[in-house]
Amino acid sequence: MLLLALVALSACKKEVSKYIDQDKIWTNFELFYDANENKTYATATFRFSHSNGTRLELSDPSTVSFNDQPMDFLPDGSYQLVFDGYVSQGTFEWSDLDGKEFTNSVEIHEVGFLGDIPTLFYVDSITYFDWDGAALDSLESMMLTLDGPGASDTRQYTVDTIQAFQFAVDSAELSKLDSGLVTVILDRRYKPALQEQTSKGGVITGRFRPVNKTTNIQ
Repeated sequence: MLLLALVALSACKKEVSKYIDQDKIWTNFELFYDANENKTYATATFRFSHSNGTRLELSDPSTVSFNDQPMDFLPDGSYQLVFDGYVSQGTFEWSDLDGKEFTNSVEIHEVGFLGDIPTLFYVDSITYFDWDGAALDSLESMMLTLDGPGASDTRQYTVDTIQAFQFAVDSAELSKLDSGLVTVILDRRYKPALQEQTSKGGVITGRFRPVNKTTNIQ
């Protein structure tokens, strides 16, 4: 338990960027539309050296913006702007302490459910989940989340095969969920290469989530 607590504390640690070699900053930019809220979230996170490095708060005069709007620093160590409605694309701009400018753009690729989700049955050898939208292209992936009634009843499945158009979940996976009401969540991610980056790199993602569906499992 003590080890887990120390790991959690380490993950939440934050530092200010003026103490860091600017070329060793790893960046994570995401543009995420959640149709359940009809809101779009633009989020930027800066870390030391790699994806699990210490989160960084930018020191003045370093700045980050999305579509020319300054982003707000949050207690979790990320920067964010929230927009009402659907913002399908945009540009993140980060200026470091050495005066270098990093501009990266991303777009969101839409997806939806093909109508209501029928009842799920444990006895079915394989359950298929199709989506409404284009088959996967390069740099894309899809995640299906089944959130069941149990306290630890969440299962996630990912597919990133080019031209894929559905998930296949076998009975062994379904049997890990308790019977009852299940929330079905779908996320489509588009992850192109960063156009401008430090030597440590980073990621940029466009993510679309349609309105969640519910069904029963028995």
